[in-house]
Amino acid sequence: LMAFVLLAAAYSIVVPIFEGPDEDDHFRLIKYLADQRALPVQLFQPGGGEAGHQGWQPPFYYALTALVISQVNTADFEQHLWRNPAASFQGERACCGRNFYFHTDSENFPYSGATLAIHLARGVSILFGMLTVATIYALVRTLFPAPKWLALTAAAVAGFNPSFLFASALVSNDVPLAALCSLALLLSIKLLYGDYAPNLRNFALLGIALALALLVKTTALGLVPLALAVAVWVAWQNRAGARLNIFAKALVGIVAPVMALTGWWFARNQMLYGDPLAYRLIYTSAIFPREQPLTAAELFRINLPWMWQTFWGGPTPGDFPPALLFVLGGLVLLAMVGFIRGVLSRRWTRQMPALTLLAAWCGFILVAQIQFIRTSGGTDQGRYLFPAIASLALLFVLGSNEIADALARYFRRASRAHTLAISTGALMFALALFALFGLTLPAYARPPQFDESQIQGARVNFNFNNELALRGFLLSARSVSCGGTLEVTLYWNALAPMKVSYRTFVHLEQEGGAVAGVKDVVPYGGAYPTVLWKPREWVPDTIHLSLNRGARAGLYNVVVGVYPFGQPENRVNLVSSDEDAAVLDSVQVYAPAGGCA
Repeated sequence: LMAFVLLAAAYSIVVPIFEGPDEDDHFRLIKYLADQRALPVQLFQPGGGEAGHQGWQPPFYYALTALVISQVNTADFEQHLWRNPAASFQGERACCGRNFYFHTDSENFPYSGATLAIHLARGVSILFGMLTVATIYALVRTLFPAPKWLALTAAAVAGFNPSFLFASALVSNDVPLAALCSLALLLSIKLLYGDYAPNLRNFALLGIALALALLVKTTALGLVPLALAVAVWVAWQNRAGARLNIFAKALVGIVAPVMALTGWWFARNQMLYGDPLAYRLIYTSAIFPREQPLTAAELFRINLPWMWQTFWGGPTPGDFPPALLFVLGGLVLLAMVGFIRGVLSRRWTRQMPALTLLAAWCGFILVAQIQFIRTSGGTDQGRYLFPAIASLALLFVLGSNEIADALARYFRRASRAHTLAISTGALMFALALFALFGLTLPAYARPPQFDESQIQGARVNFNFNNELALRGFLLSARSVSCGGTLEVTLYWNALAPMKVSYRTFVHLEQEGGAVAGVKDVVPYGGAYPTVLWKPREWVPDTIHLSLNRGARAGLYNVVVGVYPFGQPENRVNLVSSDEDAAVLDSVQVYAPAGGCA
């Protein structure tokens, strides 16, 4: 738990405010509740109205967080919403960057105003993440009391998942939903196995957990029939004379809290929006219905692979190398084979009712997610699987353990569950650190302090519109071949504040117009656009230039220039010149007679 909190806190500090999916609108709803002390009435229009397009969400998480930030002055909220037109989750990061917004020094520690409120709200999410991890541990210990390695491994698989850590460090209701769904599953399993007596009080605890989950997100509706199935099973396992009495207690204990705590919300939706789940409002104000039906090819080639990637590492830190995603996929497939093998060998006969419950919940979440993808674009994100993260973690660990045991028996060695647990936990922890320091931190890091004395290579002086000047450059080589990369390091000096985000281009061009290579980027890997540069600041930027397909051999000039993002036709002129680009040097391109393939 301590390791989880430290990692989640690190993600919270590293990821600038509003850089999580819809984090700006999640906070907008919290701010509305804190300021108005009333629920919003949404409008049937894109954006939903003053509370933002998340204003239709059930209020538990938002109201709880509004209490936490209620004493913080968030009047500067809108000042932080400086949109970055270049933001992109996909494609090469250097092209555009990952940041949705431009971030100024006003967001630096010590936090104040809206920035402080956002970090407090993120702290609430981290607490719900802690609850999820602790609940997973308790759930597995309930089913497998000894040894505790299984529980520790399942907690590590969930708690050190980089995407779960990322979501836990954001203002969002995804992790609170995961926590309360996991808690409801834990209570169900404790009733199944007699850890909790089948009385009205304990069924009411389950009902309260279900109600709170529903007041976070209506996805939890799928747990209600599963909880009632648990009630039927528990009643049936008792003596014939007590079955009806126990089922009646279960029915009252589960249904009464759900109706009492959530009925008003569904009734309000019905009165305001015409249906209890407010689906018509959601489709009008918050999501983007598909224009064309989802095809099987699109689902399997685009949506499911992106969901797989973002389940492990994103979407913001979601630049996992394909090889790593392939390895993770192989491990999951092995675990699935191991789990099926364990079921067929009847290894977990006592635990089978609970495993059936967990598998059914996984199936519901997966089907619901595919249905969501069918109806709306941009919904193929792995975080929507987090309500089932307790089930996924346990099933993965059981399957992996079964494969490890089978290998140990094959090689006639003693099974070492604790070795597998420690290895799995260590690998997941390493994965979390890799995503944090290898992917997430560089996505938002600013350049280190730099001054003129550190320039390497040639010195030049090209002044672009008295806003920024190119003072030097360094080429990694004087030639480049097909498949190779030429590194061009540019040393920029800011001359004045810039109101637009400029894009830098580096081209390999010949006098006759032939072009062998093109690279247009937002400076410093997209993480430090020119609108943030301060006068007299030095910014080094290394651009990796590859040859175009069809590039021909010959001597080419290295040409550099800038233009406002999205306006490549409006290049910025050099001062006292009609030229809109600077020629730095020449390089030799080597290519076969037919050009680069």
